[in-house]
Amino acid sequence: MQEGRKILAVAKNEMFSEDMMNYSIHLAKRLSYDLIALNVKANNYSRKTDQTGEVFKRYAAENGVQCEYAVRSGDIADVVEDFHHETRRVEFVITAHKEEMTGIVTIPVFSIVSNHLSDGRKVMAEVQDSKMKLAGKTIAYGLLSAAMYAAVFMNAKTVMQYFTMGGWYAAMPIITVFAFSLAHGAFASNLWSLMGINAVKKDDVHQTVQTTVRPAQRPRKRPRAYAYINPFHRI
Repeated sequence: MQEGRKILAVAKNEMFSEDMMNYSIHLAKRLSYDLIALNVKANNYSRKTDQTGEVFKRYAAENGVQCEYAVRSGDIADVVEDFHHETRRVEFVITAHKEEMTGIVTIPVFSIVSNHLSDGRKVMAEVQDSKMKLAGKTIAYGLLSAAMYAAVFMNAKTVMQYFTMGGWYAAMPIITVFAFSLAHGAFASNLWSLMGINAVKKDDVHQTVQTTVRPAQRPRKRPRAYAYINPFHRI
């Protein structure tokens, strides 16, 4: 049987990104190619490398793609070129390190830009940190609102005494209402944001353009010729 054509997916330092696996597997499935996942390391073999290869192979098998996994050490361009000469029918390479192979590798090399290669953990950490800050604000404003309500109810007589004194004291109810509104509004806003419900921004609102629909024109009647005979034209 004739050996199938292959795609070589190349990564460095034990890690294949999710974007790399998804793109490589779906492209191989669409072209009916086999897939080889090559991990190039500067050091020797490790257990983590085995785990990464097993994940890649299992995901490929779930999508009906035959996948092999290999690990080599050395410079990535030299390793890929040597691997190309050793392995038959490798059509092209997919990698996130195309600039390191330019001018050395003699088969086509396609670059894939992944958001999970280097800054994936950083982004996740930033998201978690943002959620923690939001949760802290929600708790703080909630406690402040509860404390303000408790203070008013526990000192109802004193509050009513000052609110009904007249003069400048008449502004105290208005100030109190604004203070409660700010505290409770901030608590509610942060609570909705923590639950993933955000207000629609003004720039995101798409205004619909109303088009005027002309009424359907009635078909014009064709002019008809009428003959009129004067019965008295001979008189």
